[in-house]
Amino acid sequence: MPKAEISLTDKPPHPPKADFAFSIDFERGVGSASRVFAATHDFIKACEKLDKELLQAIDSNIETVMVLEDIEVGSIKTWLKNVLTASDDQALKDLDWKPAVGKYLVRAKYVVLQWIDDDSAPRDLPALGREIRRIASETDIKHLPDYRAPTPEALLTALKDFQGVKDHLLEKDKAAFITAEASLSINLTMRWDIESLEALAVREAIEFPSATMVLVVKKPDYLGDSKWELRHGKRNISAKIEDKLWLEQFQKRQIDVRPGDALRCEVTVAHLYGHDNELISERYSVKKIKEVLVNSYYAQEKLFD
Repeated sequence: MPKAEISLTDKPPHPPKADFAFSIDFERGVGSASRVFAATHDFIKACEKLDKELLQAIDSNIETVMVLEDIEVGSIKTWLKNVLTASDDQALKDLDWKPAVGKYLVRAKYVVLQWIDDDSAPRDLPALGREIRRIASETDIKHLPDYRAPTPEALLTALKDFQGVKDHLLEKDKAAFITAEASLSINLTMRWDIESLEALAVREAIEFPSATMVLVVKKPDYLGDSKWELRHGKRNISAKIEDKLWLEQFQKRQIDVRPGDALRCEVTVAHLYGHDNELISERYSVKKIKEVLVNSYYAQEKLFD
Protein backbone atom coordinates (compact mmCIF):
# COMPACT_ATOMS: atom_id res chain seq x y z
CA MET A 1 0.00 0.00 0.00
CA PRO A 2 1.49 3.39 -0.97
CA LYS A 3 2.14 5.79 1.85
CA ALA A 4 0.07 8.95 2.01
CA GLU A 5 1.99 12.21 2.15
CA ILE A 6 0.73 15.37 3.81
CA SER A 7 2.28 18.77 3.14
CA LEU A 8 1.51 22.16 4.63
CA THR A 9 1.11 25.31 2.55
CA ASP A 10 -0.01 28.90 3.12
CA LYS A 11 -1.65 29.04 -0.32
CA PRO A 12 -5.46 29.17 -0.40
CA PRO A 13 -7.19 26.03 -1.69
CA HIS A 14 -8.12 25.88 -5.35
CA PRO A 15 -11.76 26.79 -5.92
CA PRO A 16 -14.02 23.89 -6.89
CA LYS A 17 -15.11 23.34 -10.48
CA ALA A 18 -17.95 25.83 -10.23
CA ASP A 19 -19.19 28.69 -12.37
CA PHE A 20 -19.38 31.29 -9.63
CA ALA A 21 -19.67 31.86 -5.89
CA PHE A 22 -21.71 34.07 -3.60
CA SER A 23 -19.67 35.11 -0.59
CA ILE A 24 -20.85 36.73 2.65
CA ASP A 25 -18.33 38.00 5.17
CA PHE A 26 -20.73 38.64 8.03
CA GLU A 27 -20.30 40.82 11.10
CA ARG A 28 -20.06 38.41 13.98
CA GLY A 29 -22.14 38.66 17.12
CA VAL A 30 -24.59 41.14 15.58
CA GLY A 31 -28.05 40.66 14.13
CA SER A 32 -30.01 37.49 13.44
CA ALA A 33 -27.97 34.38 12.67
CA SER A 34 -30.46 33.39 9.98
CA ARG A 35 -29.79 36.47 7.85
CA VAL A 36 -26.71 34.94 6.16
CA PHE A 37 -28.56 31.78 5.14
CA ALA A 38 -31.69 33.69 4.12
CA ALA A 39 -29.60 35.98 1.90
CA THR A 40 -27.79 33.01 0.33
CA HIS A 41 -31.07 31.19 -0.31
CA ASP A 42 -32.67 34.24 -1.93
CA PHE A 43 -29.55 34.91 -4.03
CA ILE A 44 -29.67 31.37 -5.43
CA LYS A 45 -33.40 31.62 -6.17
CA ALA A 46 -32.86 35.01 -7.87
CA CYS A 47 -30.11 33.53 -10.05
CA GLU A 48 -32.25 30.53 -11.00
CA LYS A 49 -35.16 32.74 -12.01
CA LEU A 50 -32.92 35.09 -14.03
CA ASP A 51 -31.13 32.19 -15.76
CA LYS A 52 -34.41 30.85 -17.16
CA GLU A 53 -35.07 34.21 -18.80
CA LEU A 54 -31.48 34.61 -20.00
CA LEU A 55 -31.61 31.27 -21.80
CA GLN A 56 -34.62 32.43 -23.82
CA ALA A 57 -32.25 34.84 -25.58
CA ILE A 58 -30.15 31.88 -26.74
CA ASP A 59 -32.50 28.98 -27.42
CA SER A 60 -35.78 27.98 -25.82
CA ASN A 61 -34.66 24.33 -25.96
CA ILE A 62 -31.92 24.89 -23.38
CA GLU A 63 -32.65 24.35 -19.71
CA THR A 64 -30.49 24.71 -16.62
CA VAL A 65 -30.40 23.40 -13.09
CA MET A 66 -28.23 25.17 -10.53
CA VAL A 67 -26.33 22.75 -8.33
CA LEU A 68 -24.26 23.26 -5.19
CA GLU A 69 -20.57 22.47 -5.65
CA ASP A 70 -19.08 23.48 -2.31
CA ILE A 71 -19.45 25.68 0.77
CA GLU A 72 -16.48 27.33 2.44
CA VAL A 73 -16.73 28.52 6.02
CA GLY A 74 -15.09 31.48 7.73
CA SER A 75 -16.94 33.83 5.54
CA ILE A 76 -19.77 31.80 3.99
CA LYS A 77 -18.77 31.19 0.38
CA THR A 78 -21.24 29.17 -1.68
CA TRP A 79 -19.93 27.77 -4.97
CA LEU A 80 -22.55 27.09 -7.64
CA LYS A 81 -22.63 25.58 -11.10
CA ASN A 82 -25.15 25.56 -13.96
CA VAL A 83 -25.85 22.09 -15.32
CA LEU A 84 -27.15 22.66 -18.85
CA THR A 85 -29.30 20.33 -20.89
CA ALA A 86 -31.11 20.63 -24.21
CA SER A 87 -34.09 18.90 -25.73
CA ASP A 88 -33.85 17.00 -29.01
CA ASP A 89 -32.43 19.75 -31.17
CA GLN A 90 -30.06 18.61 -33.93
CA ALA A 91 -28.54 22.06 -34.32
CA LEU A 92 -27.46 22.03 -30.69
CA LYS A 93 -26.25 18.45 -30.89
CA ASP A 94 -23.79 19.47 -33.59
CA LEU A 95 -22.24 22.17 -31.39
CA ASP A 96 -20.13 22.24 -28.26
CA TRP A 97 -22.39 24.94 -26.85
CA LYS A 98 -22.31 24.35 -23.11
CA PRO A 99 -19.08 26.23 -22.22
CA ALA A 100 -20.19 29.33 -24.15
CA VAL A 101 -23.69 29.35 -22.66
CA GLY A 102 -22.32 28.78 -19.15
CA LYS A 103 -20.01 31.77 -19.49
CA TYR A 104 -22.87 33.87 -20.87
CA LEU A 105 -25.05 33.15 -17.82
CA VAL A 106 -22.25 34.16 -15.46
CA ARG A 107 -21.38 37.33 -17.40
CA ALA A 108 -25.03 38.37 -17.62
CA LYS A 109 -25.54 37.99 -13.86
CA TYR A 110 -22.34 39.97 -13.28
CA VAL A 111 -23.64 42.79 -15.49
CA VAL A 112 -27.00 42.90 -13.68
CA LEU A 113 -25.39 43.00 -10.22
CA GLN A 114 -22.92 45.67 -11.37
CA TRP A 115 -25.75 47.75 -12.86
CA ILE A 116 -27.69 47.74 -9.58
CA ASP A 117 -24.79 49.31 -7.67
CA ASP A 118 -23.47 51.69 -10.35
CA ASP A 119 -24.72 55.17 -9.49
CA SER A 120 -22.17 56.94 -11.70
CA ALA A 121 -24.52 57.14 -14.70
CA PRO A 122 -28.25 57.56 -15.29
CA ARG A 123 -30.14 54.29 -14.99
CA ASP A 124 -31.37 52.93 -18.32
CA LEU A 125 -33.15 49.57 -18.19
CA PRO A 126 -33.40 49.14 -22.01
CA ALA A 127 -29.62 49.72 -22.21
CA LEU A 128 -29.10 46.91 -19.67
CA GLY A 129 -31.23 44.63 -21.84
CA ARG A 130 -29.21 45.55 -24.94
CA GLU A 131 -25.94 44.78 -23.13
CA ILE A 132 -27.20 41.33 -22.15
CA ARG A 133 -28.31 40.71 -25.75
CA ARG A 134 -24.79 41.65 -26.92
CA ILE A 135 -23.27 39.15 -24.50
CA ALA A 136 -25.69 36.49 -25.75
CA SER A 137 -24.72 37.16 -29.37
CA GLU A 138 -21.07 36.48 -28.51
CA THR A 139 -21.93 32.83 -27.87
CA ASP A 140 -22.56 32.58 -31.65
CA ILE A 141 -24.64 29.45 -31.17
CA LYS A 142 -27.18 30.33 -33.84
CA HIS A 143 -24.64 31.76 -36.30
CA LEU A 144 -27.26 34.46 -36.86
CA PRO A 145 -27.90 37.82 -35.13
CA ASP A 146 -31.14 36.37 -33.75
CA TYR A 147 -30.80 37.05 -30.03
CA ARG A 148 -33.20 39.00 -27.90
CA ALA A 149 -32.87 40.99 -24.71
CA PRO A 150 -34.61 39.87 -21.52
CA THR A 151 -38.03 41.45 -21.12
CA PRO A 152 -38.31 44.55 -18.92
CA GLU A 153 -40.53 42.52 -16.57
CA ALA A 154 -37.82 39.88 -16.18
CA LEU A 155 -35.11 42.45 -15.54
CA LEU A 156 -37.34 44.28 -13.09
CA THR A 157 -38.02 41.01 -11.25
CA ALA A 158 -34.27 40.27 -11.10
CA LEU A 159 -33.55 43.74 -9.71
CA LYS A 160 -36.22 43.31 -7.03
CA ASP A 161 -34.95 39.85 -6.15
CA PHE A 162 -31.33 40.95 -5.76
CA GLN A 163 -32.49 43.98 -3.77
CA GLY A 164 -34.30 41.53 -1.49
CA VAL A 165 -30.99 39.72 -0.88
CA LYS A 166 -29.45 42.97 0.37
CA ASP A 167 -32.41 43.57 2.66
CA HIS A 168 -31.43 40.49 4.71
CA LEU A 169 -27.93 41.78 5.46
CA LEU A 170 -26.46 44.49 7.68
CA GLU A 171 -24.48 47.40 6.29
CA LYS A 172 -21.29 46.15 7.98
CA ASP A 173 -21.66 42.73 6.38
CA LYS A 174 -19.80 42.21 3.11
CA ALA A 175 -21.03 40.31 0.08
CA ALA A 176 -19.45 39.49 -3.27
CA PHE A 177 -20.14 37.73 -6.56
CA ILE A 178 -17.04 35.74 -7.51
CA THR A 179 -16.23 34.35 -10.96
CA ALA A 180 -13.12 32.86 -12.51
CA GLU A 181 -12.28 36.23 -14.08
CA ALA A 182 -13.31 38.76 -11.43
CA SER A 183 -14.83 39.44 -8.04
CA LEU A 184 -17.62 42.00 -7.72
CA SER A 185 -18.22 43.54 -4.30
CA ILE A 186 -21.91 44.10 -3.68
CA ASN A 187 -22.71 47.50 -2.20
CA LEU A 188 -25.07 46.78 0.69
CA THR A 189 -25.63 50.49 1.34
CA MET A 190 -27.15 50.96 -2.13
CA ARG A 191 -30.85 50.30 -1.59
CA TRP A 192 -33.74 50.77 -4.01
CA ASP A 193 -37.39 51.13 -3.14
CA ILE A 194 -39.85 49.22 -5.32
CA GLU A 195 -41.40 52.29 -6.94
CA SER A 196 -37.98 53.59 -8.02
CA LEU A 197 -37.19 50.25 -9.61
CA GLU A 198 -40.55 50.13 -11.39
CA ALA A 199 -40.03 53.65 -12.71
CA LEU A 200 -36.93 52.48 -14.59
CA ALA A 201 -39.00 50.02 -16.60
CA VAL A 202 -41.93 52.32 -17.30
CA ARG A 203 -42.34 54.07 -20.63
CA GLU A 204 -45.88 55.28 -19.99
CA ALA A 205 -48.32 55.38 -17.07
CA ILE A 206 -52.05 55.67 -17.71
CA GLU A 207 -54.04 56.77 -14.67
CA PHE A 208 -57.77 56.16 -14.44
CA PRO A 209 -60.27 58.44 -12.64
CA SER A 210 -60.69 57.63 -8.96
CA ALA A 211 -63.50 55.30 -7.97
CA THR A 212 -65.03 54.06 -4.74
CA MET A 213 -63.81 50.62 -3.69
CA VAL A 214 -64.12 48.44 -0.60
CA LEU A 215 -60.67 47.03 0.24
CA VAL A 216 -60.15 44.41 2.93
CA VAL A 217 -57.17 45.12 5.18
CA LYS A 218 -54.59 42.31 5.32
CA LYS A 219 -51.71 44.21 6.91
CA PRO A 220 -51.84 47.87 8.00
CA ASP A 221 -48.78 50.08 8.30
CA TYR A 222 -48.75 51.15 11.94
CA LEU A 223 -45.54 53.15 12.03
CA GLY A 224 -44.31 54.65 8.77
CA ASP A 225 -45.41 55.70 5.30
CA SER A 226 -45.25 52.28 3.65
CA LYS A 227 -47.84 50.60 1.48
CA TRP A 228 -50.71 48.72 3.05
CA GLU A 229 -51.40 45.12 2.07
CA LEU A 230 -55.05 44.97 0.99
CA ARG A 231 -57.41 42.66 -0.84
CA HIS A 232 -60.08 43.39 -3.44
CA GLY A 233 -62.11 40.22 -3.92
CA LYS A 234 -59.54 37.47 -4.46
CA ARG A 235 -56.90 39.90 -5.66
CA ASN A 236 -54.11 40.98 -3.30
CA ILE A 237 -52.85 44.51 -3.83
CA SER A 238 -50.45 46.96 -2.20
CA ALA A 239 -51.56 50.58 -1.93
CA LYS A 240 -50.21 53.76 -0.48
CA ILE A 241 -52.59 55.68 1.79
CA GLU A 242 -52.46 59.30 0.62
CA ASP A 243 -55.16 60.54 3.01
CA LYS A 244 -52.64 62.14 5.38
CA LEU A 245 -55.13 63.34 8.01
CA TRP A 246 -56.78 59.93 8.28
CA LEU A 247 -53.40 58.19 8.35
CA GLU A 248 -52.17 60.45 11.14
CA GLN A 249 -55.28 59.71 13.21
CA PHE A 250 -54.85 55.99 12.63
CA GLN A 251 -51.21 56.00 13.70
CA LYS A 252 -52.14 57.96 16.83
CA ARG A 253 -54.71 55.20 17.57
CA GLN A 254 -57.61 57.59 17.24
CA ILE A 255 -59.02 55.26 14.57
CA ASP A 256 -59.14 51.50 15.06
CA VAL A 257 -58.49 49.30 12.02
CA ARG A 258 -57.60 45.64 12.30
CA PRO A 259 -56.74 42.92 9.78
CA GLY A 260 -60.01 41.62 8.37
CA ASP A 261 -61.73 45.01 8.53
CA ALA A 262 -62.29 46.92 5.29
CA LEU A 263 -61.92 50.46 4.02
CA ARG A 264 -64.51 52.19 1.87
CA CYS A 265 -62.29 54.59 -0.02
CA GLU A 266 -61.58 56.57 -3.15
CA VAL A 267 -58.92 54.74 -5.14
CA THR A 268 -56.89 55.68 -8.20
CA VAL A 269 -55.50 52.89 -10.39
CA ALA A 270 -52.62 53.42 -12.81
CA HIS A 271 -51.46 50.98 -15.49
CA LEU A 272 -47.70 50.98 -16.02
CA TYR A 273 -46.42 50.03 -19.49
CA GLY A 274 -42.85 49.12 -20.33
CA HIS A 275 -40.63 50.06 -23.25
CA ASP A 276 -41.93 47.04 -25.12
CA ASN A 277 -45.49 48.37 -24.65
CA GLU A 278 -46.43 45.46 -22.39
CA LEU A 279 -48.30 46.00 -19.10
CA ILE A 280 -45.76 45.78 -16.27
CA SER A 281 -47.95 46.34 -13.24
CA GLU A 282 -50.86 48.18 -11.72
CA ARG A 283 -50.40 50.84 -9.05
CA TYR A 284 -53.11 51.57 -6.50
CA SER A 285 -53.32 54.81 -4.51
CA VAL A 286 -55.90 55.40 -1.78
CA LYS A 287 -56.82 59.08 -2.06
CA LYS A 288 -59.55 59.33 0.58
CA ILE A 289 -60.82 57.05 3.35
CA LYS A 290 -64.58 57.40 3.64
CA GLU A 291 -65.40 54.74 6.21
CA VAL A 292 -63.93 51.86 8.20
CA LEU A 293 -66.07 48.74 7.85
CA VAL A 294 -65.65 46.43 10.85
CA ASN A 295 -65.64 42.74 10.06
CA SER A 296 -68.95 41.91 11.74
CA TYR A 297 -68.60 38.19 10.96
CA TYR A 298 -65.50 37.88 13.15
CA ALA A 299 -67.04 40.15 15.78
CA GLN A 300 -70.11 37.88 16.09
CA GLU A 301 -67.93 34.77 16.14
CA LYS A 302 -65.86 36.24 18.98
CA LEU A 303 -69.03 37.15 20.91
CA PHE A 304 -70.29 33.56 20.77
CA ASP A 305 -66.87 32.25 21.80
